[in-house]
Amino acid sequence: MSSVERSEARGLGLVAFSTLAYGLLPILGKVAYGAGARPLPLLAWRFVVAALLLALLVRGSRPPLRESVRLWALGGVYVFNSVAYFRALETVPASVTSLVLFTYPMMVAVLAALVGLERLTVRSVLAALAAFAGCALTASGAPLGGRFPLSGIAWALGAALVYACYLVLSSRFAVGVPARVLALHLAEVAALVSVGLALAGGGLALPADPRAWLSVLGIGVVSTVVSTIAFLAGMAVIGPLRASVLSSLEVIVTLTLAATLLGERLSPRQWLGAALILGAVAWQNRAALLQLARRAPAGIMPAR
Repeated sequence: MSSVERSEARGLGLVAFSTLAYGLLPILGKVAYGAGARPLPLLAWRFVVAALLLALLVRGSRPPLRESVRLWALGGVYVFNSVAYFRALETVPASVTSLVLFTYPMMVAVLAALVGLERLTVRSVLAALAAFAGCALTASGAPLGGRFPLSGIAWALGAALVYACYLVLSSRFAVGVPARVLALHLAEVAALVSVGLALAGGGLALPADPRAWLSVLGIGVVSTVVSTIAFLAGMAVIGPLRASVLSSLEVIVTLTLAATLLGERLSPRQWLGAALILGAVAWQNRAALLQLARRAPAGIMPAR
């Protein structure tokens, strides 16, 4: 194996590892809830841990204050994605929450067109319709013919919408910002906001159960810091297009872990919904998928 092939294999491995780390997030969240943790204290400790670790990892001078304020404002949007996501996890299975959240690529396409960043194509419209049809099937396929709480599905859709808004805003207001610097600013403001929300909503206390503390540490270290660093390092080698396609494996990771560790099972209707959502993402990203399959040279992004 040549040095180029070894480097590419390493890049692919890092991105694949990042999807495993990200995919663990809802599983660890469910474990923490099972131990008695509440969403806001869990998020507060997650981002405090992440901010401290990222502060140690990010070297060099800080951006000018004006730029930092803009990045913190983006973080103010981002944190509500996490709040909505963990609210959804309270009442909706991890597998279903992950699938509903994954409608965000189609939301990004629609929002980017509305603000003039991209042209809305027939492919994007059809992919969005297929994804939301899949979301409806997934949400309506609760066990024993029941239905998941509408509030939980609404929180999951809200998380997808907020994340889509964050991505669109980042593409306009965070251009050229090193990813680790952006991640640090996001973690800083997310820690500040979530700590404030937790204090207003009952405090920062976590249950004495070790599972709660271990889950929070796992979320902060593995599913926030390690996952981000692994993804960025892999993307610097294989390029953004192939990295973005590989990252969609996160949903498969979550479905597998939810079935193995939590005993969650999707109904036939939900599997059809999952196929529609993932198929819509694949169709919308057909060009990147073809590039990944052909192992074509990708534009190398500088290390961040």
